[in-house]
Amino acid sequence: MRSRSFPDGKLAAAKKWLADAQTDSGRGEWYDPRDGSITLDDYVRIHWWPTTRYPPTTKASVWSKISNHILPYAGALSVNRIGFEEIRAWQTWAEQRIDVGTVVVTWAHFSTIMQAAHKAKRVPVNPFRDDDLKAPRLPKSKALAWEQQAVRSVRLALPEQYRILADLAVGAGLRQGEAFGFSPDDVDGEDINVVRQIIKVKGRFAFAPPKGNKERVAPCAPELAEAIKEHANRFPTVEVTLPWVDPDRPSLAWEERPKRTVRLLVTTQFKDGVNGGAVTRDTFNDRQWKPALRDAGLIPPPTVTMVEPKKGANPWRKEEWEMPREFGFHVLRHTFASVVLAEGEAITQLAAWLGHSDPAFTLRTYVHFMPKSGSCGRAAIGRFMTGELAEADEAPEDPSQNGSPQILPSDLDHESGDRL
Repeated sequence: MRSRSFPDGKLAAAKKWLADAQTDSGRGEWYDPRDGSITLDDYVRIHWWPTTRYPPTTKASVWSKISNHILPYAGALSVNRIGFEEIRAWQTWAEQRIDVGTVVVTWAHFSTIMQAAHKAKRVPVNPFRDDDLKAPRLPKSKALAWEQQAVRSVRLALPEQYRILADLAVGAGLRQGEAFGFSPDDVDGEDINVVRQIIKVKGRFAFAPPKGNKERVAPCAPELAEAIKEHANRFPTVEVTLPWVDPDRPSLAWEERPKRTVRLLVTTQFKDGVNGGAVTRDTFNDRQWKPALRDAGLIPPPTVTMVEPKKGANPWRKEEWEMPREFGFHVLRHTFASVVLAEGEAITQLAAWLGHSDPAFTLRTYVHFMPKSGSCGRAAIGRFMTGELAEADEAPEDPSQNGSPQILPSDLDHESGDRL
């Protein structure tokens, strides 16, 4: 506990401060207001950010939101000056500049920063925990699934060497990065061991565990297994060596990360006899996926402009696509879920195949893909009641045969006479 000076004649105030500080210190609740006088910008850059342990795949995104949507407004404020009014004012400012989805995520980051300041005893409480502050929420939306014809049209519009990616997503529920990182060696009979994805960290590519560091087993129907085999025969697999990014060691230097070599099913196009490398998300989406959606008639052609570069360089072509967010590659994973549920598969099994740790999340996400659930339940109750009434009408007059459960000899423990 640090000392503090008071002006002459303020002895009573000094004694009260000392008594309160000693009481709070004994409870582990004491904090020095002077520690909270640091600006939010300095606290984030000097103290908080250097010690964060975000996975490399998300760290750049987190910093982008903090540096662009929090610090420009609140960075000059002292940490202990940020309270109810300041948060409401920041929220209003942010909502005028960014979409609601970004506001939701940025709000969570801001709260995390203030919680860290509270833990560091720079502020007595995290102001975001105020019951009168309501965190913004995303508007409710339903996961989109495509009809079979839409899947077929987009798949055929893709270059042949990339069509198997659509098969892996709609046939096994693989995410895009998992499909890029898929190897024929991952197939184990009727299962696919989903053990890696391809990620991009500061412009460099690497292998990493699936989202949430959760390996899982996905289904591999015979038709999908055959499609994988045919693709490998037509487009030979390529061994690709990349660093392995362990989410539990986010601060490990890039050059110190272990290397892994994987026989990838899909790689970039071969050039001049040189094997292709790992497929990149942005390049695939812009050069393969969106043109396929256009050719399938699902989105309009892009708006093309020629950009004049700096002196000495040639103009370059810029394409701007109007693609609904719901039409991203992830729609194939949603389609997999809709097909599985339509056939009556258990939600717990689907959750396991998709890698969801909470089946309740899976149910909330895909409940609208279960249109028969209510009708099946009503029909079952109807059949039960009809059968029960029919049995009552046909019941014999003998009281010993009134339909109540009978204890048969095989149901008894012969030594004690108790029912098993």
